[in-house]
Parts: sequence; structure tokens; C-alpha cells
Amino acid sequence: MSESEPPRRKTLSLKSGVAAPGGPPPLERMVKPSARTVIVAPQAPPPPPPAPAVGDWKCKPCGARFDPPAELADEDSVRCPACNARLGLASDFRADPPNVAKLRARWLKKA
Repeated sequence: MSESEPPRRKTLSLKSGVAAPGGPPPLERMVKPSARTVIVAPQAPPPPPPAPAVGDWKCKPCGARFDPPAELADEDSVRCPACNARLGLASDFRADPPNVAKLRARWLKKA
């Protein structure tokens, strides 16, 4: 340090036990509970049951689950309720087994 520089102030540390002027008091150290201390936490309510599955089919373009509407005629198009993509004819969905080669939807297996 040269003689032309003014003296520097002392750097305060957050770990210091001395309070800064005009600031909050220093933090106190937390005490660990002893081995004999028993802490009883309140029991949380059980989690809600999972939501039921929305449909047996899954749209290939967007992945939304759906059920094809039963009121459609065989020559009507089935559209995805989420992305409005044309997924196939209602007759292809109703066939047993479904004609998956003509559909843009995937049938989900029951678990």
C-alpha cells in the first residue's frame, strides 16, 4: 500500500459474530436436538387416488387420450378432441379387431 492511498476499511464477513453497524444482529448457531428428543410430525392426509383414464385410444399426432364418439355414423370422420387431427373413419374404430392400418390413433392396452 502506498502512502497516497487512503487506508481500507475492514471487510465484514457473514460468519462474523460482530454485528454490522446499523444492520441486523448476527445469526445464532442452531443447536442439534439430543438423541432423547422425540419430534412428532403431524400426519399428512393420504394422497388422492389417481384420476381415471380418459380413453382407450391415443392420438398419434399429439398423444391425447380419447374415446371415439359412439353417435357418429360409420362413414363419419373421427377427429382428435385436442388437436382436431383427422384420425380415421368411425367404422374403422368399431371393427373387431380395429383396423389400425387405416387409423392415425393407437389402441391402449388395458393394464
